[in-house]
Amino acid sequence: MFFIFCFSGIIYAEEWNDPLGKADLLLFSSHADDEHLFFAGVLPYCVANEIKAQVVYTTNHNDNPIRNTELLQGLWAVGIRNKPVISRFPDLFSESLEEALRAYKSRGFTEDDFIVFCVENIRRFKPQVAVGHDINGEYGHGTHILSSRALMKAVVLAGDENYHKKSFAEYGVWDTPKTYINLWNERRISLSINEPLHFFNGKTAFQVSQYGFTYHKSQHWTWFNGWLNGTAQSPIRNSKQIRRYQPGNYGLYRTVVGEDSADAADFFENTVLIKDIKRLKDILKGVIEKIAVKTESAAEAEDTVIAEAQGEPENDIKPEKFENIQLYLKLIPVFIIILAAVLLLFLRNRSKSM
Repeated sequence: MFFIFCFSGIIYAEEWNDPLGKADLLLFSSHADDEHLFFAGVLPYCVANEIKAQVVYTTNHNDNPIRNTELLQGLWAVGIRNKPVISRFPDLFSESLEEALRAYKSRGFTEDDFIVFCVENIRRFKPQVAVGHDINGEYGHGTHILSSRALMKAVVLAGDENYHKKSFAEYGVWDTPKTYINLWNERRISLSINEPLHFFNGKTAFQVSQYGFTYHKSQHWTWFNGWLNGTAQSPIRNSKQIRRYQPGNYGLYRTVVGEDSADAADFFENTVLIKDIKRLKDILKGVIEKIAVKTESAAEAEDTVIAEAQGEPENDIKPEKFENIQLYLKLIPVFIIILAAVLLLFLRNRSKSM
């Protein structure tokens, strides 16, 4: 049971799961509410499509406990059930990278600390896809810029066993297959976040993120509220209505599994998701069970042949019967390996993951 407290006492209690052991998608959000604002639609889309998403916050709000409450309420509202990872870096406002570096230096932190934090989490969760902030900080927030730069460096360093020996010893290395940066102008992709989702009773991923933001009441006085939701006279119901910092537009910053197709509408082309692996295991399990039944029948047949042979005259024994059955039995593991390789190759090279 995970309890959420506020100044007035216990708000509510929910059964939160521990952070994922392995994630399909690792979302690096600078603050509580960025996941519903600039990354609008990403988490609901993952939830609706059985994609394992882990949220990592590169700052904390320990000096403003209500925001920690809102953080958890908002995640729960969009379907996330695994606890997020929250860094030890405080939330410090700045309007440029230089301001951010100076502010964090005054509190004892460096850019390398942010990079190490990202590397640790990449190695820990081993995602197929990592997603981070706009390199310009969306509206110019220095911490967004710092977080984006740290992630862009970390996806390379996480695969280097000579970098940060402590996390290497604990988690090993990981070379993230794909990394997307919000509003990145190269190899652009527009996510499908305005399509009705059966999982959310017909609401779109974007609309579910709007709902998630309703729990961040302490931030409703800011311009973000109107930017995301519009006004009573002119409500925003589709992310395309937002012109500046429009959610859903990303660029493929780095890939080790090939380029996206021209009509790509999600992050997961050329990746193997956890649900794919589970499906593959289920298929192989079924194949193995069927082979086991056939193997048992073959073994019984071999026993019958041996029994018959022992009752026949020596010159009538046909040893090729034994040899054929034994050969079939030896080939069974080979057939299983070939089948697994073909299925895995198919999944890795599918044009769409959904």
